[in-house]
Amino acid sequence: MWEDGAHTTYTGEQLRWACPCAECRGEAGLPGRLSRVKALSAEELRVQDVTLVGQYALQIAFESGHATGLYTFNYLRRHLMQ
Repeated sequence: MWEDGAHTTYTGEQLRWACPCAECRGEAGLPGRLSRVKALSAEELRVQDVTLVGQYALQIAFESGHATGLYTFNYLRRHLMQ
């Protein structure tokens, strides 16, 4: 639940495709992995664990072992609610 009372639920698929890490999004002008693939395996889409990072983000681990993205609360609220 957000401070304004809004509720949101995200699927593992939504979260994985929105991963903000450099490997997935790209860096230094190079495209990330998610821009080069059309599909992800089931284990890449299933959330295994969620860890609070400070008071500003969640680190989401997927069954595939991918866990480098930090999903800030601002990012979750603004980008994934669209």
